[in-house]
Amino acid sequence: MHDAKAKPEDPKAEALKALRTLDGEAGLQEIGRLAALLREAWDRDRDRASVHIGSVAMFGDEVQIGGDFSVGAHRTPRRTGSHDVVQIGEETVLAHRGRYVRPPRYAEAVRGLRDHHLVVMAVAAGTGREAAAINLLSEVLADAAHHDGADGAGDGAIYEINGDTAVVTSGWTPPFPRAGYILDVDRQATDRVSLPADVLDAAWIDGTARHVRAAGSFLVVLTGPPRGALLEAAGSQHVLTSLGEVDPVDIIARHVLRPDPEPAVTEELRRTLAATGALDLLARRSEPRTAVQLAAALATGGTEGLADAVRRLGNPAAPVHAWFGRHRTPETVCFALAVATLEGAGYLAVSDAAVDLYQMLAPEAPDPQDLRFHERLGTDHTWIKVMSDDSGEGVARLGAPSRVRFADEHLQDAVLEYAWLRLDGYRSVFLRWLRRLADHRDIEVRARAAVTASLIARRDLDHALHRFLRSWAGGESWTARESAASALGLVGGAPGLAEDVWRLLESWAAERGGPFQNRLRRTAAGAVGGPLGVERPERALDLLGQVLDDEEWGGLVAVSRSMLQLVVLGRETEVLGALLEWSRPQDGSVFVAQALTVFVFLASSPVPWTRVPDRRADRPLLVADAGRHRRQMEELWARALARKPAQEHALETLRDFLDLHADRDPVALDAIRTVLAGVVARGGRHRQRLDWYLGTWAADRERPSRSAAAVHQALDLRR
Repeated sequence: MHDAKAKPEDPKAEALKALRTLDGEAGLQEIGRLAALLREAWDRDRDRASVHIGSVAMFGDEVQIGGDFSVGAHRTPRRTGSHDVVQIGEETVLAHRGRYVRPPRYAEAVRGLRDHHLVVMAVAAGTGREAAAINLLSEVLADAAHHDGADGAGDGAIYEINGDTAVVTSGWTPPFPRAGYILDVDRQATDRVSLPADVLDAAWIDGTARHVRAAGSFLVVLTGPPRGALLEAAGSQHVLTSLGEVDPVDIIARHVLRPDPEPAVTEELRRTLAATGALDLLARRSEPRTAVQLAAALATGGTEGLADAVRRLGNPAAPVHAWFGRHRTPETVCFALAVATLEGAGYLAVSDAAVDLYQMLAPEAPDPQDLRFHERLGTDHTWIKVMSDDSGEGVARLGAPSRVRFADEHLQDAVLEYAWLRLDGYRSVFLRWLRRLADHRDIEVRARAAVTASLIARRDLDHALHRFLRSWAGGESWTARESAASALGLVGGAPGLAEDVWRLLESWAAERGGPFQNRLRRTAAGAVGGPLGVERPERALDLLGQVLDDEEWGGLVAVSRSMLQLVVLGRETEVLGALLEWSRPQDGSVFVAQALTVFVFLASSPVPWTRVPDRRADRPLLVADAGRHRRQMEELWARALARKPAQEHALETLRDFLDLHADRDPVALDAIRTVLAGVVARGGRHRQRLDWYLGTWAADRERPSRSAAAVHQALDLRR
């Protein structure tokens, strides 16, 4: 049995043990990955800083996200039996026909509709599918009227089938002959489990096509990318899964230029669009609706009007407000929040997180196991894209790693702002969920959760500190402390908040007292080990030195980790300079011993950059530096090898370096030989010490070291 009064391991031994754990391959990879993700978030945030997420005025139903045309006042309701149909006004039809830019597969769609009387356009909303449907029906109805010589009442009219989903579950006959019909299946869908698209199988398509043909009519069915039963029918002659891409500049040109403009005129238009930022906006929002709005602004207000429209349409708050106004079910909202929280993560990580949030928000909801977020991408979540890492396609290739992102890079911040400030009933649950993500095993999930914590914290830093950041920063969970540190480091990059964050972190670093205060100190050290510290390295290193100066060795791991992140991010000159200064006394103090221990850890840790001509990355700093800081390295190695307790760790690390790196990499062998030559040149005990240890390791019967023998011989230590 263990003695209940047994003394715990001494603090120094515990700290060195923890540092060795951190020094493992998995731990070092996590440090490098975290540094890269935080740098990416910092840079992305700087790029987004020019986009202001302001307020948005809502005017009834004028803001639309899902469709491409509004039939509004140009509809004429007509009821027939159990089904409503709404006639699309002639003015709307003419507006769409006059300036429509035909996509590459438009002619194929016309032939399919003319020959089969029914076409299913299984493409995402927002791609111009409604406008395409009006043009297709107008064209085939005109051809049919010309061919048949028909002049019956109502001939050639186009109707939208509205409000009754039974049309897709039973035999349906067009109420008016020789007419066109549009059925937007996604607009009818209201039930999560039994979507109408699930019954759009080959049998329904063939049966409905016969009824439509018999009435001399034509039907265009609009739905998202094939799912459910439609997936099996996707190879049918009735189903189109793409119309091809249309250049939004062509749409603008059709609206503002004369037909068949000269190339010079088109090029001038493109220069105008580039100068006003319209091209950048279209790259983020390529849906036809945006191009039409920009064209209208240019036509009525000239270049100044276009620039105003770019600023207005570029505000991501408008589509976010509109989307949340239309989508209120936990299932739909949870996936959007999961994407905003983990943007850039893999689909499976995002969907798993969305399921967890859904279950926390709706614990009594029926059948949570039937959640199918991917099926909703083409309907409820057209602003979200799932792509493979190495392609720009909208759907990930089978077997390829996937990443989930918003189509517009500025939407993440806008979605989180809306959720945090306006979804008041979600806030507490959202925080509990975010805290779970902060404890996730995957460093990518933890890092992205920290990015989200930073984005919501900057809305009201005092509130965030009292609500969650301070408790995370001083808590017992190291992953929560890591997330708090990362979040605060990123908040410090927000305009106007840098000094507030620095003062907060410096106050934490100065705290002395119980376990909570000591954990705050370590969190402060972690916060400056990222981009915040890269921006102000001297201030960061002053803070790290304060945290390291602890007789109980409590800050060793946190400071080592942060200094490695600074090195990974390119601040090795400042870091080595600080370590030289801290260890200058070369005495037996705890502070000097810890400084030299940190150096040994850094020198042997891999970094993602290199100055070695062969450009091979992930070598230890000692190798990757390629002699740029040779004199600093020599001095620090000499100090580390000269005095206990740093000496023990330095010798152990040196032996591991010889076996794990120098034995396998001639560049590493040359690097350590060069540095040790500088140590030996100091003579005296420096030379004697290396002579004894290198000779002993070379002659070790159980584990002889080839590299130790090679270095020993090269340095001619017996001389």
